[in-house]
Amino acid sequence: MKHVCLIFTPIDHTYRDAATHFSPPLGLVALENYIKQKLPNVKVSILDGSVVHSMDEILKFIDHHSPDIVAQSIQLISYENALTIAKYSKTNGAITVVGGHQATQLATEIVSRQEGIIDYVVVNDGEEAIVGLLTEKEPAHIPNLVFLNNGIVKKTKSHMVDLHLLPPIDYSNCDFAPYDSLLSQAQFDSSTKISRYLRIYSHKGCSNRGNSSACVFCGRADRGVRFKTPSQFWLDMENVITNCNADYVFDVGDDFLCIPKWLEQVALQKPKFSKQYQLGIFGRANRVTSEVAGYLKIIGVTDVVIGFESGDERVLELCGKKNTNVRTNAEAACCLFQNGIDICASYVLGLPGENEESLMATIDSAKEIAKIAERYLGRPPRELVANLIEPSPGSPVYKGILKSMPEKYSGKDILSLEELQRDYYRVYFGLETLHEYKRFRKILCAAAQEIHSLVGYADPQGWKNDEIVESIFN
Repeated sequence: MKHVCLIFTPIDHTYRDAATHFSPPLGLVALENYIKQKLPNVKVSILDGSVVHSMDEILKFIDHHSPDIVAQSIQLISYENALTIAKYSKTNGAITVVGGHQATQLATEIVSRQEGIIDYVVVNDGEEAIVGLLTEKEPAHIPNLVFLNNGIVKKTKSHMVDLHLLPPIDYSNCDFAPYDSLLSQAQFDSSTKISRYLRIYSHKGCSNRGNSSACVFCGRADRGVRFKTPSQFWLDMENVITNCNADYVFDVGDDFLCIPKWLEQVALQKPKFSKQYQLGIFGRANRVTSEVAGYLKIIGVTDVVIGFESGDERVLELCGKKNTNVRTNAEAACCLFQNGIDICASYVLGLPGENEESLMATIDSAKEIAKIAERYLGRPPRELVANLIEPSPGSPVYKGILKSMPEKYSGKDILSLEELQRDYYRVYFGLETLHEYKRFRKILCAAAQEIHSLVGYADPQGWKNDEIVESIFN
């Protein structure tokens, strides 16, 4: 029996991790579901380095079980740990694979720099690639692979999986206990007690990201937007709510409101559920209308995460987020609150053009959102979050840094978020000295803390652990 070990790699804990790891890693669960559909006799193990498994536990598992393939989902701040795991896996005879947006954006650099450690990088969708490796197909005939062959980087044909052919999301092989325990400690929702939080995805991709366009900080690798059918969406919901007892579900798709006709059909096809649930989604402010809010109420959406990014029009224009401004953001919040739907207003501090004046405008924007929520909900919004910009590989700002500092970043696969952030402020703000950089970062942090003080819950990203006061846990 072949054995594949799928790992969500632990991060470098110098930086904050998402506090909302209340669910097994959806991407790996979905990959497991596909593998089991195609190859039911393959053993699939999922190791979650975010909550359940430490580095030592992961290495011991590999040593004890000797999986045939060790495949990791990596991030910028987990890559060095991924290399440690891959090296150890190679000593146990495993084929080593990395995937995810970070791996896709740096595929050539990874296979070139990590010969003998990383065998393959899976770019974009990983379903057919992992199945191909498990069935020992010739690598050149497996889609979405990048690998080294006699010192030459090889890239196989690109293939976008048909979401309509994928099996339903099935968490039945997961142990929920660690996630339920973490959730029980969190002040995630003061109005309704949540006992189980699970994730699904209705689609892949974002309408703001075409062949070249993206928000300046966005390093996601997929292009275009692909949706499951409305019936597939409800089958996933049925599985997690009825079969897995979830009372909070989050759809991780970037742009739930992207296709009005799809949204309408989802509302029309809603089945009856025997229990109450909450549903969170991502949405874009410029797509929120009274009609859309009505559909969301029917579907059961209780909160929408919206990237407001900034409260300053000039910074928003430089951000690259199309068809949105301060007015559309406020109108979207008002429309949703009027319909009893909560929001998480997400801001990114330190965007190109940011200064103390624009930060004050963003704080004022957050205060206005909080006032609107009080008016319609009688309480603050569920979350206002101020993230610090992360120049992710593949993003427009990363490309700007790479162009300005090729000697430091060209061809490199091991990147420091701390160095990237500092170099970003060198290139885009002219902050050459460490004193200038630290001073501006403190100003950004103070603005973030003021925004977070407006609510009882915040889960920001991009900051170091010692910069932001923890506010999510008791």
